[in-house]
Amino acid sequence: MKRFLTALMLISCFSCAFGAVVPWADIWTNTGYLTTNGESNNFSAFLLRSEGKVGLRAEESIIPLEPYVAYYGVLSQDKNYWNNNCAYGAGLRLMPFTSYQSTDWTNEWIKDLKLFSEVLRMSVLNDKATADVDKIKTSDFRVGVDVWHEWNLKEIDNKAPWAEIWGNLSYRQTSFFAEANNFPNNQFNTYLLYLQSKWGMHFDGGIRPYVCSYLTYSGVPKSWLNSFYYGLGLRVEPFREQKDPPEMLKKFKMFLEVLGISWLKENEGRPSSDFRFGVDFTFGR
Repeated sequence: MKRFLTALMLISCFSCAFGAVVPWADIWTNTGYLTTNGESNNFSAFLLRSEGKVGLRAEESIIPLEPYVAYYGVLSQDKNYWNNNCAYGAGLRLMPFTSYQSTDWTNEWIKDLKLFSEVLRMSVLNDKATADVDKIKTSDFRVGVDVWHEWNLKEIDNKAPWAEIWGNLSYRQTSFFAEANNFPNNQFNTYLLYLQSKWGMHFDGGIRPYVCSYLTYSGVPKSWLNSFYYGLGLRVEPFREQKDPPEMLKKFKMFLEVLGISWLKENEGRPSSDFRFGVDFTFGR
C-alpha cells in the first residue's frame, strides 16, 4: 500500500509539472490551559496542539490528486511523551465533490469532503526513555475521509445561528500505539473516528457563545480512544469581521469551555469534566 501511495504521488507530481500549479495550505493551532485534559484531575497544564498540510494543486490535471507534506504536533508542560511529540510525512488528497451544488444548509458540507492517504513518522520530544520502555510505534499509514465546514461564519448574518464541524474517519495501521497499552493482538489496524461540532449565536464585538461536542470512537477498547466531551463555550473573534484583516489573524479566536466527559468503553478512573481556556486559529480552511 505504501508503494502504491508513492506511485500515486509521483504521478500527481508529474501531472503538476505540465500545468498551472496552485500551492495551498491548511493549518490549525490550538493552545490553552486545561484542568484535566481527560487524563487526570491533577493535569493543570498548558497544552499546544497543531497540525498542518502544505501541498500543490494542478488546475488542469488528468488525475486531480493533490500531493502534500504534513505534520501533527503536541507540546505540553506535562512531561509525558504522548503530550510531547511530532508526526510528519507525506500524503495525497482528493476532493471529488467540489462542483457539487447543494440544495440547502443540510448538504452544503458535502463539497468539502476530502479523501486522503498518508505515510507518517513520529519523533518523541520529551520523556523518550519511557517511550522506549513502552515500545511505541514510530511509523503509521492512514487512509480515510476528512471534512471541515462552517455555517454563517464567512458572510455573517448576525440574526442567524452559526456552526462548524470537523470530522475525520480513517483506517490506521498503528496510530503510534505503545505495546505497553496491551492492545488486542498487540496491533492497532482499525478505524478511528473524530467528530467535533460547535453551534452558537452571534453578538457584537465578535462574541460568540456556543454549545459543543467532541466525539472520539475507535475499534479498540481504550478509554482515550472512546470518549464524548460535551458542554458550553464562549469565544471572541476580534478580527473576523474587520475589513481586510491579516489572513493569518482572520480566524484567530480566544475561547473558554466547560465540559463534561463520558467514557464510552473503559473508564479507568478518568476525570468526568474539564475546564479549558486559550487561543485557536485556522488558516486555509
